[in-house]
Amino acid sequence: MATTRRTRARTERVGPKAAGSARGATSKLRTYRKKRHFDTTPEPTGATERAARGRHPLQFVIQKHAASHLHFDFRLELDGVMKSWAVPKGPSLDPSVKRLAMQVEDHPIEYNAFEGIIPKGEYGGGTVMIWDRGTYTSDPPSPNAEEVLRRNYASGDLKFELDGERLHGSWVLVRTKRGAPDKPQWLLIKHRDDAAKPGEDIVADVVTSAVSGRTMDEIAEGKRPRRGRKSSKTRETPARAVWHSSRTSRRDAPALEPMLARVGSEVPHDDGWTFEPKYDGIRVLAYATADQVRLMTRNDLDKSKQFPEIVEALEELAARARRPLVLDGEIVALERGKPGRFQGLQSRLHVQGDADIKRLVDDAPAALMAFDMLLDGDEVLVDEPWTERRKVLELRLRNRTGAHLRLGDSAPGGAREMLRKARAAGWEGIMAKRTDAPYAMGQRSNAWLKLKLERRQEFVVGGYTEPRKSRQYFGALLVGYYDGDRLVYAGHVGGGFDQESLREVHAQLVKLGRKTSPFENPPKPNEPAHWVRPALVVEVKFNEWTADGILRQPVFVGTRDDKDPATVTREPTPGRAALEEAMA
Repeated sequence: MATTRRTRARTERVGPKAAGSARGATSKLRTYRKKRHFDTTPEPTGATERAARGRHPLQFVIQKHAASHLHFDFRLELDGVMKSWAVPKGPSLDPSVKRLAMQVEDHPIEYNAFEGIIPKGEYGGGTVMIWDRGTYTSDPPSPNAEEVLRRNYASGDLKFELDGERLHGSWVLVRTKRGAPDKPQWLLIKHRDDAAKPGEDIVADVVTSAVSGRTMDEIAEGKRPRRGRKSSKTRETPARAVWHSSRTSRRDAPALEPMLARVGSEVPHDDGWTFEPKYDGIRVLAYATADQVRLMTRNDLDKSKQFPEIVEALEELAARARRPLVLDGEIVALERGKPGRFQGLQSRLHVQGDADIKRLVDDAPAALMAFDMLLDGDEVLVDEPWTERRKVLELRLRNRTGAHLRLGDSAPGGAREMLRKARAAGWEGIMAKRTDAPYAMGQRSNAWLKLKLERRQEFVVGGYTEPRKSRQYFGALLVGYYDGDRLVYAGHVGGGFDQESLREVHAQLVKLGRKTSPFENPPKPNEPAHWVRPALVVEVKFNEWTADGILRQPVFVGTRDDKDPATVTREPTPGRAALEEAMA
């Protein structure tokens, strides 16, 4: 299969300002051209200006450059050129590490494709590798992203989100008072988010080109690009390391992680997107052979014991396919034979007794809605675009689905159709996915967007109040979310419980008691409060956020043992106007 192309973000340049900026690129490249002899160096001249092409994503590139000193050139597209910084030690995924970034002359956008050798004696002579590339947007994302980026660049506080093949998430470039006026010194810093990895040295770990798969020495020697290149160390894992059917312990679990989505603020209208239901269940990676199945949640819990009917369907699938498989999907409750809401799964998530499990298979049936394929026998598919992975998924599930294993719906270009279905069926929302995007394991990518019709998210429980009147167990949950290392109070949740859920949640809370509040901003509830260790995650539906950051009309939906409390942050809550307009 063809290797994947880089994903596209949703940052776009539009309008007369962008066009004017593109026309002004020539003057911005004078220093770049003055330093180079283009009859000698293979570097691009930048003579072809980028025309205002309507809507297109902003690009970034990082080039590893062995000149007089080894360093990394970090470049962001802005106003028709690539704003450029030399980063001696390269980027770090550790938020505690600040990397020096010395601003250099603007480069032409064509430079993003340059990988090769600059002759000795020329400016910057040495070997150049494309170490990472992709698209980027403002942080937080904005419909007027380039205008926001331009303003923040001028102020010296440039916050942005990368969506590359290796780097993802939120970053900032901060201008210092050091350096010459035309070459100021900045600091490149990774923000704390899902893509941060404290203590990891990605520069040391990843030493090949994101484009050709070559090392610096191989580029210097003029070796040809590798066939089937791998763009990161995680994608170099062979199939036998991803899955081995004789392994049964959790310690030997495969090193795959689910790709994550960002919350979208508007419906993508350009080509290259497919639209799917946002299923209301628990996300799992399903590892299947003919005699063994594991249903692994995001925080590494195996739910195969709780859902034997799904296990049986997957074992039969792998047996008929005569190969091991890894599928990505959502376990959902079935209501009248159709995917239901998350509350319908609550009775099944924690049950352990064999008799109870057997009874619930009939009383509260469930199914796996499969929407992606990561492993097909000996083929690891994570590098392939969505279109190729979908073909394999449909091939494997053809005539092999049933009540408890189903193929998730997908409608390329069908945003309006899927939104209308979502509204009619009362779904939480829909998913938008780039059809040319690879499977970015463990990354929250702009290539997958959650388009919400309801305001719902997970929160961490930090305490609960005494019940009032005839209510038993507790009155309300005191919930919050993480902002870095701080647990921020977000409100009290007292609605949505029945007697059984009150009892079950209280049974978990009493084991977590502590003497002091875990919140940075402890609340002062009307009833006496009991504080707990922030270990229980709950899903909450609410109307809106108040101006002072408190949930309005929150309602309990269920507990989420498939989510790590440390990953729970406040999600963006974009307005529904864009979604409503798309349905019109």
